[in-house]
This record gives sequence, structure tokens and C-alpha cells, in this order.
Amino acid sequence: MKRKLFYLLERLQIKRSERIAISFLMIVTVITTLLYSSADLIFPKPEFDYSVSDSIFAARSAQFTAERERILERYSPEIDVHFENIPQIEAVLDTVPPDTANNNTKVDAGSLININKASAEKLQELPGIGPAYASRIVEWRNTNGPFVSKDQLIEIRGIGEKRLETIRPLITL
Repeated sequence: MKRKLFYLLERLQIKRSERIAISFLMIVTVITTLLYSSADLIFPKPEFDYSVSDSIFAARSAQFTAERERILERYSPEIDVHFENIPQIEAVLDTVPPDTANNNTKVDAGSLININKASAEKLQELPGIGPAYASRIVEWRNTNGPFVSKDQLIEIRGIGEKRLETIRPLITL
């Protein structure tokens, strides 16, 4: 058998260095296969009970969250304001009427739209404000309360500085 293997290797014209490399790779393959087939030798099953550490982690996380909430309460006090009881103050008109020559407005210069009270249909009378923007304004107002300044319209998605400057002279709070 040894002789037949020798003649086979001679026929294949495998050099001695190639035989050594192939033998080495075969040995590594066999050893690796044996090691991974018995994975318990390399990676024994854990004997530690993680439920205790998990409960400690959950308790400390709850403690941390409670502490965080307590700290945040100092910096964001809840203001319970009922806007029905606040007297409405009408804005004083400027002595100089707004320049409406450049704006194609649907609203007369003398009739300002109160953005805190106007319906979505009334808000659509403003230039550049369609049904989508009007519904966003009403939704923002319902969520956050009445507008305190005209500049708060910037917080509404889609209303930028340019659009705000167009409608600023036509609105009131």
C-alpha cells in the first residue's frame, strides 16, 4: 500500500513541499473537526444563574429612571393654565399699514386674522396657506395651546421665514 501511494504521488508529480503543506492542512482540519464536534470541551455550559443579576439590573434601572424623572421635574414644571379664563388683549395696529402692494392677499389690510381663534377655512384666506397648512396650524394650536408670538408659526412644518414674512402683517394673536 505504501508503495502504491508513493507511485501515485510520483504520477501526480506532487513535490515534497506540496505534500508537507497538504498533510499539514489535513491534520489541522481533522483536529478542528474533533474540537468543534465536542463543543462542551471548549465552551462549557454556563453554571451561573442570570436571573439574580437580571433582577438587580431591573431594580437599579427603575431607581435610575425614578431619579432622572425627579430631576427633570425641577426643570420642566407643568403649567396648568386654562386659556378660557385669560382675558384676550387685542393687538394695537401699527400706525403705518402693512405694505400689501407686493402681496397678492385675499384679505383686506384692515381685517387681521386671529390665528388663535380662526378656523381652518378662515386661515386659508391667508396668502400661501392652503388646507394642509391650515390644518397643521389648528393641530399645533390644539396640541400646544394658543400662539404667544407670530414667530411660533415657524415651528409648523412647511412654514419658513419667507412665508411667515408674507403673512405676518395679516395676522394677529
